[in-house]
Amino acid sequence: MVSRIGCLLPADTTFDRIVEMTQTCERLGYDSVWALDHLAPYWLKSGASLECWTTLASLAVHTREIKLGSLVTNVNLRHPSVLAKITSSLDNVSHGRVILGIGTGDRLSKRELTSFGYQYETIDQRVMRLRETIQILQGLWCSDEFSFKGRCFRILHARLNPKPLQQPHPPIWIGGKHQKLMDLIAELADGWNYWNINRKQLTLKSNYLSNKCSHLHRSFSHIVKSWSGTIPLNRSTSQLVDYLRRESDTKTGYFIGYFGKSTKQTHLEQFAEAVSKL
Repeated sequence: MVSRIGCLLPADTTFDRIVEMTQTCERLGYDSVWALDHLAPYWLKSGASLECWTTLASLAVHTREIKLGSLVTNVNLRHPSVLAKITSSLDNVSHGRVILGIGTGDRLSKRELTSFGYQYETIDQRVMRLRETIQILQGLWCSDEFSFKGRCFRILHARLNPKPLQQPHPPIWIGGKHQKLMDLIAELADGWNYWNINRKQLTLKSNYLSNKCSHLHRSFSHIVKSWSGTIPLNRSTSQLVDYLRRESDTKTGYFIGYFGKSTKQTHLEQFAEAVSKL
């Protein structure tokens, strides 16, 4: 299986640097670049970051082919109707290059959310919000007129235009590893992005997802399985290959590397070479 590669862009750097990294990735044949969706990244002392969708929209005019994704959009930050409009607009601006990575937000982002006035709900409430958001996105993207009545949201005779260019709609990837999320991925997602899972856990979750897809009569093979993680910069290519093999399995077809703000072209080249050897 030929794997695709992406680059997760750093938060704590300038937009000019982000443009430079993105254009380098495009020249090297990367499939995608990804922006983080945080108001103030909890792992950075400064909390500095550019807003996710503003950044992706700006990158659209500095690139031609590389796909533009969110890793991952926090479902708590935007009403699904607004998110549908943002993503549809960017799909038009970029000529069909959007991938919507979306998730519930985890406990590590709790303080970040509450400090900006958002509620941090239970996992059941957040998964319900995510489910309804995806249903509304698909409905607004694909219907001339759409109404929806759920436990979190209500939509009444809404018309979203222009529609996204991608058919039937931009890919939706869910990020996370909770079993409730795995159920939702099997039901509604086009892709699954995971991180911080050891090989044994990955096998269990991948098998669970496959069985769940069979139960729902969905094709497991049509769901993109993507790994994302920090790439160690001071290793040989063979060591990096071994590292990626330990972090993934044979069903993983997409690798998204995070290199930090000091990324050099040689790091991006080595990552691409290592993935090609898996």
